Order: sequence, then C-alpha cells, then structure tokens
Amino acid sequence: MSIWFLVLGMMAHSTSCETVRTDQILGEDLARVVPAFSKMPGDAVIGLSPGPGVRRIFSFPELEHIGLQYGIAVADGTQACFEWRMQPITEDAVRAAIREALQMPQARVDVLALSRSMGPAGTLVFPLAGLSASSLVDPRTPVTWRGKVVYHSSRKFEVWARVRISTTTTRVVARELLLPGQTVTAQQVRMETYDDFPLRNDISRNLEEVVGRVPRRAIRAGQPIFRADLMEPFLVKRGEAVTVTAISGAAQLEMDDAVAENQGRQGDMVYLRNPRSGQVFRARVEGKDRALVLVAGSTLARVQ
Repeated sequence: MSIWFLVLGMMAHSTSCETVRTDQILGEDLARVVPAFSKMPGDAVIGLSPGPGVRRIFSFPELEHIGLQYGIAVADGTQACFEWRMQPITEDAVRAAIREALQMPQARVDVLALSRSMGPAGTLVFPLAGLSASSLVDPRTPVTWRGKVVYHSSRKFEVWARVRISTTTTRVVARELLLPGQTVTAQQVRMETYDDFPLRNDISRNLEEVVGRVPRRAIRAGQPIFRADLMEPFLVKRGEAVTVTAISGAAQLEMDDAVAENQGRQGDMVYLRNPRSGQVFRARVEGKDRALVLVAGSTLARVQ
C-alpha cells in the first residue's frame, strides 16, 4: 500500500511530462528533463516507454541510482516524468477515417459512441476488416467498427466506434413482372435512387448487371433485383443448330449445322451431334449458337 501512496504522491507533484519519441527512454530524453544527465551517453537505455495515456515517473531514488553509474549527482527530490503526446479522438476524425476506408466522401456517418476520447498523436484508421456487421445490415442499424491509431511508425492503439452509416446509391427495379427463363430487356427495368448501407453488395446497381440475363424466379413489378436472382442466359439450346469451329494444329474446320444435345451458357461444355455422320462430340460454348472444339487429328473426323 505504501508503494501506491508513493506513486500517487509523485504524480500529484508532477506538473508536466516530457514527451517520449520511441519505445525506450534514453539518456538524451532524461537530460531534457534533468540537465545534469547531459553528461551521460545520449543513447543509454534508461527504461521502457509507458503505454499511451500512462505516465512513467522516475523517482529520486531511481535517478540517484542512475546517476551513481555515471558519476552524476542528483539534487534531493528530483523526479522525471515521461508520456506519449495525446490528442483528442473526435467524432469528425472518426467520420473522416470511415469515409476514407469506404472511399465514399459523401457517406453519412452518425457516431453514437466512442471507446476512447483520447489517443496518442498519430493516424486514425478504420480498416474494413474491423467492421463487425453483415453487408446486408439496414442503414438505420448501429454497427461496431474497430479501428486504431497508428503512431511511432507501426505501433497501434486500439479504438472502436458505434456508428450508423448510409449513402445515397442506385439499384435496378423491375417495371413489370419478370418471369424465370425469359431474358430481361432494357424496357422491363428502371434505375432507382435510394439510401442504403454502403457495403451492401447483393443488389444489382446498374442496368448492365441485369439486361440480357435471366431471372431464376418471378420478380414482381416494383421489386429491386438481387444479383442472386439472375443467371446468364443459355447461348446454346437443345435441338438448335450450332456453328462449330474445330481446330487441330494448323488445320481448321467450320460447320454451321451441328445439333445441340444439351443446353449451355458461355464457357460451358456441351454435346453436339454431326447431322451427317451421327457422331457426337464435346465443344465449348463461345457465343450465341457458337462453339469451339480443340481436337487431335484422329478426332477431327468425328466433327467432319
């Protein structure tokens, strides 16, 4: 207990502290507080620097002991105090750091709570990995975002903020009932502006994501279109004629009446039948009613 009273007494009588600059307190740091220590080597390690928000106070007995090692006399009652320079962690700083992480200068950030009001002088960052929330969160729902103050090159001081975040963005909405299996046209959809959570990624936000694709389910008029509700259209359909380019080394053959045995999308492998020979072969879908096959010389005859 007496030790704690001694520490509290030293803190009460200390009016100011020297700002630390590194992880260690050196002789040159001590000399700035107590000039008599200018006689000792400036790079001599005196002790470890305190953590942010904590003071490291060297009492008279400690300084006297250090002085004896270098032949330095210390006046009775001398103390030395060291601490990191602290600065306020403001709501404006939090908003700026979150907008920087989102790359959205216009995002609305409502700060509801902060873990700390002060931190070491440094750079406040809120990495995307620190966000404890699903991408499907409602913009009215508070989320916790963990950040840090980066100081002294790479040291980190952990912080967190409770925030609500929203931004004005766009989404694609159905103008009329969209039926599964039918390719969506530009006339069937429209763009809509609304407020949403900025990291939400399940909604189609431009026409290029929707037009030309096929719904997996019926989508009613007025409903937003989700990416998971769409799929690429079949470019090759069962029973339809397909133009096939067959390549074997330097040789190239093209036929325009191969018959599809099954359906496929861009990049899919499909079975095609040569209507003259009856031979069936596999080819990769390259476009609307087009396919490509790379074959060995012995296999080329099956395509001809």
